[in-house]
Amino acid sequence: MPSSRRNLFAAAALAVPAVAIAKPSKNKQAHFKDGRPKDGKAPLYSPVVTCNGFVFVSGTGKIDGGSIQEQTKYVLDSIEANLKHVGSSMLKAVKCNVYLSDIANYGPMNEVFRGRFGDNPPARTTFAVAAIPFGCLVEIEVMAEA
Repeated sequence: MPSSRRNLFAAAALAVPAVAIAKPSKNKQAHFKDGRPKDGKAPLYSPVVTCNGFVFVSGTGKIDGGSIQEQTKYVLDSIEANLKHVGSSMLKAVKCNVYLSDIANYGPMNEVFRGRFGDNPPARTTFAVAAIPFGCLVEIEVMAEA
């Protein structure tokens, strides 16, 4: 076996134990605006996580119906409240992913979305997906500066 290949395998063998003992970042903090779930179970996800100067807001949807405009407004209001809860704002958003259950809702969603992040909006990707949990028409996630 050539020497460089042997060195590669040796390095890989050493890397595996390092990954196995890696610890969570001390800078990672989960935030629950309405308090942690009280059922004693570990939550499925954190609504907001801060880490190393960034804020990550989980995908947010509106589960009790309404038009695409109503759902988009609700979602953006919820995201804004979560950002404010950790000391950030919509103006500090750097990346946004929008998931639509029907691409036909792209225009009406944009009517409500436009301007919510100020004059310097975040980078954004919009996807049409097969389904969103709970029958939501739109789900949005945001990454922002803290």
